[in-house]
Amino acid sequence: MTDEFMVVLGASEISADVYGFQALATLHEQLETFDHRKVGIDCSRLRWIDAQLGTCLLTIVNLSRKRGNEISLYGISPKVQTILQKNKTLTGSVADRYGTTIPVTKFELDAEVEFSKYCSAHLLRPEVPKMSKGLREKFLEGLDELFANSSLHSKSSIPVFSGGQFFPNRDRLTFVISDGGRGINGSLEAAGFRFPTVANSIEWAMQMNNSARSGDIPGGLGLGILQEFVRLNEGSLIVCSQTGYWEMRAGRVSMHNIRASYPGTAVSLEINTRDTRSYHMKSRVNPKEIW
Repeated sequence: MTDEFMVVLGASEISADVYGFQALATLHEQLETFDHRKVGIDCSRLRWIDAQLGTCLLTIVNLSRKRGNEISLYGISPKVQTILQKNKTLTGSVADRYGTTIPVTKFELDAEVEFSKYCSAHLLRPEVPKMSKGLREKFLEGLDELFANSSLHSKSSIPVFSGGQFFPNRDRLTFVISDGGRGINGSLEAAGFRFPTVANSIEWAMQMNNSARSGDIPGGLGLGILQEFVRLNEGSLIVCSQTGYWEMRAGRVSMHNIRASYPGTAVSLEINTRDTRSYHMKSRVNPKEIW
């Protein structure tokens, strides 16, 4: 490795929306063209990145390193560097004085217990709307379901990355889980399912009880709880996988096909912390009944 090649991160802002994931997917496709090379990423145009998306950045960089590349970042603004060092995306010691970060952490595919403990420790913050004990358990099961999907279906060659951020000024608590695997459509194709577009495959996967699993393990149950909570809470739930993008925001679902391919699957959860209501399970039989 002597000559260093350079790719440009063209976006000035990367937020948890279709444009942000498009920018991340484009970066991945640029890096995919290199094997066993020294590659620099020019970040000089970047002025903002939502902290939780450091998980996605690490997925992309680690996949490139898996192909033998040596990756370096250049031109990072002090503001962006502080954001990414504070939540442990980048190395460096920056104190989280206000306790707003959910540290970006990697989990091997068999680390279900560690992931569950991580979610319990970081997601049930005081800012989150009050939940009954039964709903709180189901909410955490929904997060476990996200990890199980990566563990069972993704066939990822790298660990899963998770992290989040509390934005007091926006009244939002965010959380992202990202794997670098074959994506939802890839998993469903392997199980014999076919869809017109990748976005359609995500839409199918988001329906209650739809699953490509074999055996007696139920699928979709916990994810349904997350969707119903997000709908009532007026938060958002985003799934980006390969060229498909699915979003529920303020109760409305939209789907897009993005121009580049995001590696594997990323799920972004955003909780509206301005919501002062309390949530309970009406029934332990029907997990969609929340009030």
